[in-house]
Amino acid sequence: MERVQLLSLNLRGIKQLYNKTLRRELAAHGLDLHFEALLVLSEQEKPVTQNMLAELLQMDKSRIVSIVYDLKKKHLITSKTNPSDRREHYISLSGKAKEAIPIIEGAIKKVNGMVNAGINNEKLQAFFEVSCMMRKNLTGNPDGDITSENN
Repeated sequence: MERVQLLSLNLRGIKQLYNKTLRRELAAHGLDLHFEALLVLSEQEKPVTQNMLAELLQMDKSRIVSIVYDLKKKHLITSKTNPSDRREHYISLSGKAKEAIPIIEGAIKKVNGMVNAGINNEKLQAFFEVSCMMRKNLTGNPDGDITSENN
């Protein structure tokens, strides 16, 4: 009888090792926590609300509240109340965080180089295509967008 392979176990293991390695690279700069949020915020052209950040990071809103709190405490983000809806807060990177983005990007490039070592471009491209197709299959969404699934 053929054993069932739990894909999520393999993917979770890779994710944990990847993030652990990135955190280790960023620890010397005090950027080992929530670097994903900083990177996502750096890519936004308009102000981002906490709800929008939750969608962009594919995380639940309660987790985002904790992340925003931690980043504010480290002076890596600023928050402004929307004048037309006082319940809504716009989040943006502080000057300190903007200076940290090249460090984060450098660490990602370094870790990606480690991860991709010994794997030719054809196989890497196949991996990305297959993982994208799996996401599409699981969401039933032709774009593979899973953000609406998490909220």
